[in-house]
Amino acid sequence: MREISKSTKAPVFWAKFAWLFWIMVGVVIGCYFFPAENVVVDRIVERRVEVPVERIVEKRVQVPVEVIKYVDRMVPVEKIVYRERETSVAFAGQGMWLQLEVGFREDDVRGLLGEPRDIRAGNFVSTWYYGANNVMGGSVSFAGGKVSAWSEPSR
Repeated sequence: MREISKSTKAPVFWAKFAWLFWIMVGVVIGCYFFPAENVVVDRIVERRVEVPVERIVEKRVQVPVEVIKYVDRMVPVEKIVYRERETSVAFAGQGMWLQLEVGFREDDVRGLLGEPRDIRAGNFVSTWYYGANNVMGGSVSFAGGKVSAWSEPSR
């Protein structure tokens, strides 16, 4: 006698194929009977409906408003005191600025030009300002604690 073996893989494949086939047939028939149409709107109808209001609530609140006026004034000073030490505001002459070099440390600049009028520090660069104001006075920029650039004061 011969043995008859049945493969179980073939019926599963044909079942999946039949299922996919009928899905595609359904899509084609659906597109035929229900075609996609571009709908064009000819007009828009607007209706206004009046709704009765029982009462209107109105409350007035007085809010105090203060007017604050800030006045910036630059007052010339002869000396600035930093923690019990006295420094002169008058900045170094042109000769001192000519001695300045890239790579000087902050202590070297402080010894050469004196104490700055203003110090502004950022993430990587700090700038020291000398003189009466930021426009006329000089400035020294430091990167990593060393001089990277400077502008001499205009006289």
